[in-house]
Amino acid sequence: MSIPPSNIPANDIPPARRQAAIEVKPAIKRSHSWWKMALSLLILAGAGTVGVWQWDRLSAQAAGIKAAIAEGNLPLPRWDNFSQGKLRQGSDSQRSRPAANAEQDSAGSTVGSIPPEQLLNHRHYEEVPPEALVSLNSKSAIKLQPAAQASINAMIAQAKADGVKLGIISGFRSLEDQNYLFFDVKKERGETSQTRAEVSAPPGYSEHHTGYAVDFIDESQPQTELEESFETTPAYRWLQKNAAFYNFEMSFPQDPSSPVGYEPWHWRYVGDQQSLELFYGDQSIRQPASN
Repeated sequence: MSIPPSNIPANDIPPARRQAAIEVKPAIKRSHSWWKMALSLLILAGAGTVGVWQWDRLSAQAAGIKAAIAEGNLPLPRWDNFSQGKLRQGSDSQRSRPAANAEQDSAGSTVGSIPPEQLLNHRHYEEVPPEALVSLNSKSAIKLQPAAQASINAMIAQAKADGVKLGIISGFRSLEDQNYLFFDVKKERGETSQTRAEVSAPPGYSEHHTGYAVDFIDESQPQTELEESFETTPAYRWLQKNAAFYNFEMSFPQDPSSPVGYEPWHWRYVGDQQSLELFYGDQSIRQPASN
């Protein structure tokens, strides 16, 4: 058994090994600090990139909002409907519409609410697009649905062959025309809305908007035009006997219980599925009369 030199403690580490340990520790610390610094720089760079992306996105959204306001597209669409400052194109159902329950006055301004199904005892009817209509004949300004136009021309020709001067003075009527006939005439005559509605429907509630309704006249008795006395004319008597063969029916027959006035001159075409659904499709189910 050897005895260690007297100048070196028995439990001590050789100097060479102690030096090596002292040199390794700082090296490890320096390497750790470098990676930590690199990671910090990467995080900062990533945050900057995200910040720039978010800023561009917000700028595009802000530009889109300004464009929507300028175009009157209110209420504003959802955030995801903005792209590069412009609204994405979509279907009519996806685009901005007037607020719920909005209707237009005679000047086209949005007022009030969506029209109810009935107003002053008249049903609501949409205005048929003008391009869906045809002229009564080459010399007439009266417009009608093609099916109604063909039927009326056949009626007039047959009535003439029977010695009756049947004619019409009104077919399709626009909202603007109906606005005058209801509001302006009501004002000129000093009538109440209820009284005026007995002889003229409010705008949006006239069968004339459909292009299927007409006002007949007897050309031999012009004094009876749009008067109850029309029922005394040969033209009216011819209609009573023959109108059904041409798919026409009187819209407002004489009925003391009806709140709508009697109009022997006003008739409507019900000779195809579209016209039948327009005039009968949404009516409430009538209960049998009580005994």
